[in-house]
Amino acid sequence: MIFASIRHNLANLLRFSGRESRALFWPYAIAIFLLSIAAYILMFVPIMTDMMARTVAYAQAHPEGFPKSAPGQPPVLPPELMPDFSRMVIPSAMVGIAAIVLLASAVVRRLHDRDKSGWWGAMPLPFKMIGALMAPAVTKTMTAYPPTPSLLAALSSLNGLCSLVATIVLIVLLVGEPSRGPNRFGDDTPPR
Repeated sequence: MIFASIRHNLANLLRFSGRESRALFWPYAIAIFLLSIAAYILMFVPIMTDMMARTVAYAQAHPEGFPKSAPGQPPVLPPELMPDFSRMVIPSAMVGIAAIVLLASAVVRRLHDRDKSGWWGAMPLPFKMIGALMAPAVTKTMTAYPPTPSLLAALSSLNGLCSLVATIVLIVLLVGEPSRGPNRFGDDTPPR
């Protein structure tokens, strides 16, 4: 069933018309989600490995430990130990775009099965694009030494929350019962 779902959706990658059952949609969507997570992990591992190697080198060079923080302040890592997440911005965006391209037509057809416009599928996209545009500047403020809270970081967090809410609403729409019988997008699709 999983491979049939994947074959079906890849064969219909550019077909934004018609309807798609939950049985054809969800195995494919979950496979794309898991592949995206695996790609993000693979991008993250070298950055964390590099940070740990720098931490070991710092500990060997500074047996006295980390610098003392001001009274009442949390400890602050030296800037040379901070991970360089800026290297992840473009690859992360590319993985996100690939996932959107692979899911777009399937999401539209699944929404059509619910008798909803495919445009509902675009609900999270503005927040994702704003987040991607803000990421380099937010990353720079987060890795500054000493790190300071900023309005940009707060706006980025608010945008992330809006993106999460929009994604949850979309998932609820995708999970719902199909409309029975023909609708404005075509005949009822029997589950395969």
